[in-house]
Amino acid sequence: MKIAVTSASGQLGSTIVKELIKEIGKDNVVGIARTPENAKHLGIEIRKADYDNRQDFDKALQDIDAVLLVSGMAEPQKRIQQHRNVIEAAKSNGVKKIVYTSIVGDEEKNAFSPVVQSNRQTEKDVQNSGLNWCIGRNGIYIEPDLEYIDTYLKEGEIRNCAGDGKCTYTSREELGVAYAKILIEEKHNGQVYNLVGDPIP
Repeated sequence: MKIAVTSASGQLGSTIVKELIKEIGKDNVVGIARTPENAKHLGIEIRKADYDNRQDFDKALQDIDAVLLVSGMAEPQKRIQQHRNVIEAAKSNGVKKIVYTSIVGDEEKNAFSPVVQSNRQTEKDVQNSGLNWCIGRNGIYIEPDLEYIDTYLKEGEIRNCAGDGKCTYTSREELGVAYAKILIEEKHNGQVYNLVGDPIP
């Protein structure tokens, strides 16, 4: 089984790549990156592809059994077509399974709603692709808050996008393990998972 991970040079993508290498060996993991040099340190085959370029993904997804589509960082409406480029290329190249990193959140009434809405559209596109699929909805990563811990101590409070609500933190390492299992194990096909921790105030 050969698995490709998009945005392999990013923090989440590279973490998932490392977990997959542990599970299935580096010869069976392919990283996809817009700038391949930024992912060379992973020690696996890296293929060049840009979310804006469908032809890139037609090349990058050849001989791939499953692909992890890491959500892009463009503005919400642009992301939808970018993700469709990957989905369509996966279909036309015989990829059997697609896994998408979505996000938890309300589609209405908050600052992140446009991003959530674009993620939900990609979820529908993945579900209607005709491929085996699984969707993970990520919550808040704990790492950024840990990086700001000295500032929080000085200011006497922790502030983040949860406002006055509770945070359902996960670490990227935990997500790496989860997505590696989701990609490899067939029992997760057709599932939507909220990949979040226990809420803490």
